Amino acid sequence: RLAAELRREGGDPAAGVAGDARAVAAAVRRWADAGATTVVLQPTGDEPDLEGFVRFAAEEVRPLVH
Repeated sequence: RLAAELRREGGDPAAGVAGDARAVAAAVRRWADAGATTVVLQPTGDEPDLEGFVRFAAEEVRPLVH
């Protein structure tokens, strides 16, 4: 879904990440190491479970970033 959305919107494929909590946390750390002071985790427009996405970010990704 991420790749399709980036193609539709003409986005940079390097600006997105999909995968398990470890993959997402690793990407967040890379952007922070590169100087980002804010990293936003945004679901794709067709995300079928927004509540689940937020829960995933809070409960699985966040502990791996701190």
